[in-house]
Amino acid sequence: MNNTLVWIFVTAMLLVGCDGNTPLMKLAQDGDTAQIKSAIAAGAALEERNKYGWTALMHAARAGHVDTVRALLDAGAKVDVHDDTGSTSLIRAASKGHIDLVNLFLERGANPNAVDENGWTALFWAVNRGHVEVVKSLIANGASINIRDPGGRSPTQVAKMEGQNDVLQVLEAAGGKY
Repeated sequence: MNNTLVWIFVTAMLLVGCDGNTPLMKLAQDGDTAQIKSAIAAGAALEERNKYGWTALMHAARAGHVDTVRALLDAGAKVDVHDDTGSTSLIRAASKGHIDLVNLFLERGANPNAVDENGWTALFWAVNRGHVEVVKSLIANGASINIRDPGGRSPTQVAKMEGQNDVLQVLEAAGGKY
């Protein structure tokens, strides 16, 4: 192997490992579904965590890789695992506005009312970021619209504070309270 290839290989391994990410997590970040399936077939640990408590499923959710998420779930990845901040894959997908993933997680039984360390649910994050379609889906799938965070704010209040007028209309139409 020439020096350039050695350097690329070593650099890649350092990047995978700097946060304690496993090779499966790297594949999940990249959305390499074919390699994910091969790694799983070879015995890759689905629930292994990096130093932040993230799993491969969380990485794929954050990046918006629907096929990769589906492959991980089909292989048995747990949908409601929390990382060190209490976030779930659903919270990660909702905060990024990945509506297809939000719907997939909800179809697979994700808890729409799971709370992170800030006392926020996927709905709070979707409201905060202005993801109207995600907000609609979460509400339609049982997200509590009148939940309060530790500061006493409801999703409706967060929408108003953040100037998310389209989201505010959806919440008010669904009975969201201030």
